[in-house]
Amino acid sequence: MRSVLSYERLLWRLRSDAGLYLVGAGASAGVAPFARSFWTASTLDFLRNLSSFSAEIPTHSELTNQIIKNSNDITISEIFPDREIRPGTESFPYHEILLRIPNYYARLLLKHLLAKANFAAIQSDNYRVFHLFHPSLIANYNHDGLASRICGHWHRVLDMHGSIERELGSPRVEGLIRQVRGHHLPDSSDGILMGVQESWRHHRRLRLKLLEMVRFKPAFIAIIGYSFARNPKGHDDHVSLAFFENRFRDFTGPVYVIDREPDYLCEMLSKRLKLREINAVRALWNVLAHAFLESMRLSCGRRSINYVYENLLDVYGESVAFPVVHEKPWW
Repeated sequence: MRSVLSYERLLWRLRSDAGLYLVGAGASAGVAPFARSFWTASTLDFLRNLSSFSAEIPTHSELTNQIIKNSNDITISEIFPDREIRPGTESFPYHEILLRIPNYYARLLLKHLLAKANFAAIQSDNYRVFHLFHPSLIANYNHDGLASRICGHWHRVLDMHGSIERELGSPRVEGLIRQVRGHHLPDSSDGILMGVQESWRHHRRLRLKLLEMVRFKPAFIAIIGYSFARNPKGHDDHVSLAFFENRFRDFTGPVYVIDREPDYLCEMLSKRLKLREINAVRALWNVLAHAFLESMRLSCGRRSINYVYENLLDVYGESVAFPVVHEKPWW
């Protein structure tokens, strides 16, 4: 049965029982880069700071190929936002230049961007809200390290694809990035499964974590900003999806899909797992998490959490990272 429930009922469930949380990039919205801004970061930095480039086209890693693929539609105005592009200007050969982007540099820059919030010890409400919830298991598919640092003392956190070291978010790493930008150094072997498909033959660490995940017996499942890395042909996280399907087929507890567009995942899981109850929670986690905290702080029975959420969204927009230093009143 598919249904839509109130935020109050959802919060009550999250506070009352031990659940399994599957956490994806949407759970770090507003704090860590993701989607287009993430995938084009290395290519835009490479093109903007280019002084020369090698005639040699290196053999690219799977991650670098993915980075290039996701940058095929960038525009000149994105590369040079402060320059006036006049009609008749000679075309900039960025496709040819991107074929020469170094593997080590491209990966290091992305790791630096993801680690910055953790290095700065940001206390994000996206994860502080988990302090309200009953001790549970968090299967974290992000690399930013925020879930482990902020929630690890209260919940069991599994970094499914590996976590980036906090020190890589240091400003000093920016100097290293500049130094390696023009050199074809070998890609680092760090055990982090970033931007590539899961594999049955490799990634032993992933399989061990999946086994721990499926042994857990939750009262409910909450999927936050995660789609098993959906792509046009299926899912990059197909190993995780297979484990999840085998373990939770005919699951009798409620499943909550918390996402700005939850319909696809709700329909897919409902068909594949034959779930009794699946709830579509159409919300941005960065805003909803803060609304949960605000409702508890103010004990505002006179205001529904839905009211708080909608007003926060109106005042701050979609990309806000709570807590805000000088927070405007939403009431």
